[in-house]
Amino acid sequence: MEVNMFCRVDRNGRDGTGLVPISHDVTDTAVAGAEKPMAHTAFVDVTGRFTAGVWACDAGTLKIRNLTVDEACYLIEGTVVITDLAGNSETYNAGEGFVLRRGFSGTWHMPVGIRKYNAMHNPEGGMGPLEG
Repeated sequence: MEVNMFCRVDRNGRDGTGLVPISHDVTDTAVAGAEKPMAHTAFVDVTGRFTAGVWACDAGTLKIRNLTVDEACYLIEGTVVITDLAGNSETYNAGEGFVLRRGFSGTWHMPVGIRKYNAMHNPEGGMGPLEG
């Protein structure tokens, strides 16, 4: 069996059919809005430690407690304001990328709905697909 050595990460989900509704990660708590997260996991490596895909959510704020992954993000749509527990804050807009490090705690505020590409690494593995 031949294995394809590349895969498309479509901003609109598998074959452009749309993103799938999901629950927030266990480290995330919605404190205002952010009621409709959606995702498409395009790739999971054989160890379950690395994934790549697309995530979207309506406007709102998430409280993140001890993020379990390193996550590289590239905003396709919207704005995100990330604030750590010490009060340090950065604003990212569509077209910008950033990395959240494993262990991050703070808030993830979306003044408008967002859509992002993301790649996540969990050294402990077991992430698996984020949608069914």
